[in-house]
Amino acid sequence: MVDIGDFRFGVATASLGMAALHTLELKFAALQKSGFTCCELGFGEYVAWVRRRCPHLPPSTCPPEWCEGDEPDPSDGEIWEAMDAQAPRLIALAESFGLTIMALQPLNQFDGWPEGCERAEWVRRKAERWLPLCAQLGVKLLQVGSNDLAEANAPDEKTAADLHWLAELGARQSPPVRIAYESWCFSKRVNTWEHTWELVQMGNHPNLGLCLDVAHFPLAPSYGWDPLTGEGWTESDYEKLIARLRTVPAEKIFYVELSDVLKPVIPLGQGSDFDAWREKNRPSRGDNFVWVICGRPVPFVGKSAGKSVNSNDDMGGGRVLESVKAILSTGFKGLVMFEFFEAVVMEREDPSIPEIYAEACATSQRIFSKAIEGM
Repeated sequence: MVDIGDFRFGVATASLGMAALHTLELKFAALQKSGFTCCELGFGEYVAWVRRRCPHLPPSTCPPEWCEGDEPDPSDGEIWEAMDAQAPRLIALAESFGLTIMALQPLNQFDGWPEGCERAEWVRRKAERWLPLCAQLGVKLLQVGSNDLAEANAPDEKTAADLHWLAELGARQSPPVRIAYESWCFSKRVNTWEHTWELVQMGNHPNLGLCLDVAHFPLAPSYGWDPLTGEGWTESDYEKLIARLRTVPAEKIFYVELSDVLKPVIPLGQGSDFDAWREKNRPSRGDNFVWVICGRPVPFVGKSAGKSVNSNDDMGGGRVLESVKAILSTGFKGLVMFEFFEAVVMEREDPSIPEIYAEACATSQRIFSKAIEGM
């Protein structure tokens, strides 16, 4: 029997607005009002928050082609000192809203760099900065998304070794920080959760496990939807996925992320609502990424936090509930984090967006909890 008390629900702050005016303070207030007590912190949001408090800081010297979220280079001592020094103040800010920061995702493009290349060494130096900071922030989980850059083409053995190294580094922190590896459907090399599970097993470390984001299931290139055609994600493929999912040991699932995915009824380039965003941003990560950042509504609530639901297609077709039930059948008990993206709406300069989406998550949690209670 599933006891809803065995789970802790939270929301990723990155999902509560993408405009500059959507500050952490505004997002924390929205989460408190909606009854949430924990969150996943966007690492870029922390960098921006520190810079607002410390306007004297120099610019990052991180190579522009390697930089994400204005992150500092590992050699930027003054910036890292400020980020370390501000950690207690961020904890206090979160606590003033009744929140605990549970997870962080600062090591994008970490894994799979060929042995001996400059970036392979650089990402490890960056990890040696972030892991102690995570421990200072009290973050229990560091999420690593599968590297989506084509140049990160090392064999699986090297990727597994990278993950093992990172898990060991996390284990040495005080308190320890667990490493949760997540498949990104737009990765060139590791784009299914099954592949991440193989790599976690190869990595073979008790501090290494999975983050299962159910939104990446229906967009996995080998069996999910193709945003350019709308084809894929068949009943047969899904049933086989579910059967595989039920075999994962519960203790290796470190946490679960929830969002639905809109079916590409009108594919990209054929009049999709996301065509203008795609044309404006031309993301190097490709068309699956466009759908990941634009077409992931809050589960059980639907498009635009429920404000643009005109048909069942606007509710999402990722089969979230069935996927999560399969995860729960493993015996998983733990953190469930809402992480969803609707960039076309979230980028608007509208200060009400954090509250609208936090309340949508509260509604979704109530529906979800009722659906799994006593399972």
